[in-house]
Amino acid sequence: MTMPDTNDSQSTDILNFVEREAAPRNGRFFIGAAIGAVVGALVAGLIVLSLGDPQRIYVTEKMNSAEEVGRAVAGVLDDQIPLTTVAVDAEMVSETATTPEVEKTSADRLDVKAVLAAVAPTVVQIEVSSEDGIFGGGQGTGFIISADGQVVTNAHVVEDAVSINVMLSDGTVRTAELVQQDPTRDLAVLKIEGEDLPAARLGRSAEVEVGDEVLAIGNALGLGDTPSVTTGIISALDRELQLSGNRLTRLIQTDAAINPGNSGGPLVNAKGEVIGVNTAIAGNAEGIGFAISIDHARPVIETLQTGEVPKRPLLGVNIIDIEMLDDTSRDQYNIYEDVEEGIVIVALTEDGAANAAGLQIGEVVIRFDGQEIETVQDLVDAVRDSEIGRTVRVEVISNDGSIRKVDVELGFTEGAGG
Repeated sequence: MTMPDTNDSQSTDILNFVEREAAPRNGRFFIGAAIGAVVGALVAGLIVLSLGDPQRIYVTEKMNSAEEVGRAVAGVLDDQIPLTTVAVDAEMVSETATTPEVEKTSADRLDVKAVLAAVAPTVVQIEVSSEDGIFGGGQGTGFIISADGQVVTNAHVVEDAVSINVMLSDGTVRTAELVQQDPTRDLAVLKIEGEDLPAARLGRSAEVEVGDEVLAIGNALGLGDTPSVTTGIISALDRELQLSGNRLTRLIQTDAAINPGNSGGPLVNAKGEVIGVNTAIAGNAEGIGFAISIDHARPVIETLQTGEVPKRPLLGVNIIDIEMLDDTSRDQYNIYEDVEEGIVIVALTEDGAANAAGLQIGEVVIRFDGQEIETVQDLVDAVRDSEIGRTVRVEVISNDGSIRKVDVELGFTEGAGG
């Protein structure tokens, strides 16, 4: 990556984050993630992550300046660390579900027993062994999406796995193979032997509304041979999380308890349809859990089922809001003195599209393919919504104050971006 030298006081990292504390024996660990200044490797997906189970994180909404950030969903962080967000995109599978649709009760409320009866047979417990032996590995949850034994779970559940065992709802244990995973989306597809297996019915998260009742099913804390069930409501939609370097977007927030071991399990609506993949719980707060929306996950899972990792458009720049730079940093990046607003290129991927096209560190992006760029999020979204190999025009304020129009042929990234 091409970038100027910096000292410790000038942040050019994507994030300042993560301390991991290993939990005993079962290999689980907690993550406390405080997000630093956004200087993100711009990908139309997420920027790489390593996730733990359970994940404990702080959450922010989309924000445009350092002044707006520093407040987690769980409350104000003690150190008032400035938080920012970069976002991304996507959309999911199991059109041949074998479980019945559950009818709502006359009171139009969640019938927990009926939903559980329909969905529980599709939920599996996952036990993972890693190279660390008895001190490695962990537990998680998954759900069957095809009669021939394809299983969806979180990528962090099977991270570094050397062997994976899956326990079905009838208590039988089968060896699973990892078909493929996408850590940037925290999704993975496994394969177990079987035929005529019960497959979960997938819903549409686009139809979900705040206040809808939901049910979370999973291998909570690894207790017993049957899944744990919790109920709650949809608390919010389109949430974003920054976890160990990756950003998960378009998440469903719920107050249904999501406990250690629940990762990868289904979040289910009153019809017994999967509307999300449980993935994280918020630190320092009760009743704040998150699931990857099923619409967001669908195309990723469909690609993973083929053994491929989804490709995403890549511009190959690191960026930051100019308002977050002090005078010393502005001088370092040679930013034209009269520019007070915009998104600054602070690093270029050496073999990336932007570098090849001649974009320069310190230039301020003002338009991308005809779209005005005012925030980091604007540029992230614009790249995300473009296409691999497409030539786009990027307008920048150059280091001498002139406007340059640069044609860039977008590259691509697989899985982990940069």
